[in-house]
Amino acid sequence: MPADWTEPEWATDRAARLPVPLSRSALRPFALRRSAKPASLLHEETFRWFWLAKLASQTAQGAMLYAFLLMVAHRSDLAVSNALFVACSIVPAILFGLPAGVAVDQLPRRPVLVGLNFARAVFAATLVVVDVSLAGIFAASLAIWTMFQFFGPAESAALLELTPRQRVTEGQSLSNLAGVLAQALGLVVLAPVLLKTVGPQPLFAVCAALLVVATGFDALLPRMDRHVVAPRRASLRTTLLDGWRGIRSDEVALRALSCDVLIGIGMSALVVIVPLYLSGVLDTAADNTAFVFAPAALGLVAGLRAAPALGRRFGAGAATVGLVGFAICVAALGAITPLRSLINDVAPLDQAADLVRIPAPVLLAMIISAPAGFASALVSVTTRALLLTHTPASRRGQSIATTTLLGNVGALAPTLLVGVAADRIGVERVAVGIAAALAIGAVATWRAVRPEPVRQSRQVPAPVAPGIAPTS
Repeated sequence: MPADWTEPEWATDRAARLPVPLSRSALRPFALRRSAKPASLLHEETFRWFWLAKLASQTAQGAMLYAFLLMVAHRSDLAVSNALFVACSIVPAILFGLPAGVAVDQLPRRPVLVGLNFARAVFAATLVVVDVSLAGIFAASLAIWTMFQFFGPAESAALLELTPRQRVTEGQSLSNLAGVLAQALGLVVLAPVLLKTVGPQPLFAVCAALLVVATGFDALLPRMDRHVVAPRRASLRTTLLDGWRGIRSDEVALRALSCDVLIGIGMSALVVIVPLYLSGVLDTAADNTAFVFAPAALGLVAGLRAAPALGRRFGAGAATVGLVGFAICVAALGAITPLRSLINDVAPLDQAADLVRIPAPVLLAMIISAPAGFASALVSVTTRALLLTHTPASRRGQSIATTTLLGNVGALAPTLLVGVAADRIGVERVAVGIAAALAIGAVATWRAVRPEPVRQSRQVPAPVAPGIAPTS
């Protein structure tokens, strides 16, 4: 080896020793691709506290309201009584929804969440020692929903402050997942088991304990007061008009609002007719509501997983498709008798029902409830995420309250009308009518709400430096 020989440069650089396709620069895109998918928001401590608080509080509230619904169904056979019970959730939203939204925007989020959860815990504890009558059930429902008018906007706005903007749809989906799990725990497990074994008072005691747990989780959340603004001296009418103008000026937000209002009307109407539907059409007890519609929870979970991707790709169009799908499912429930005959002509539905020892109409209703849950989740996740992301931080509570107010004003008359109509013309015809109204509303919204045409302004050529040709 010559004395003046030196090792080549490529031999001293370890990175250069690799073949070109496997060099450090070539491997970088693959490393980025592996780390492109972020961890779930539930891995973040603050979001996990928020999620657990919602799970506990929603489980308690769902169990209490389901107990109230069954108590009303046992004490009255009229659909009008069910309609009045549902109206108890609508009237507080009309009276207090907008003032609550304005107040929430002027207060820190964490004290509002902690204080209202503790107040609901105290209220649930009082139900343990009080034997409520039918009128007392209505009064208790009014109290619960009045407190929720303040709690709901604060919780939704806190969600957005705890979630990065680019992951709002994922955060909303996980929040809705907590709601679905809460419904499963409260409506399918907690309320039915305790009501049939030990009665309503122990159930209310467990609900009070869950709300205390939710209070503790909310107390662990960080401060969320950057949104706080000085109190605005404006009338409620002016506030409502401001909120409406903010939504009306945004085509995406307006379409999301329309779908949100329509799905709310449909859900309220279904709650009214479900007890009579189970007893009159499916020939089963109203206590079996959670069992019959349990597959809807599976559809809800699937919808929550699919909604973020569909919402990002199709925007408000995903909500419109979900609304039409929900309407089709409601129509199928209303036409369950001819649908059963039609299915038996091509598939052995009755034999399958005998095999699993479930009446054929009940089995068919269970099958229909799964896509209905998927469609409702698609609408709720997409619309709420769009409304939140298209609203300034200082007005999110007001925007949510305006949306809730408009939805409840629109739902009050149809809810009472459905109760009267179910007693007069039958539950099945009412279900078909609800489905037709939802489908017509979805199509009308899609056709009426159009993006505003983009106005092209006259372009002024920018000055070009000497010797440089302008680019097109």
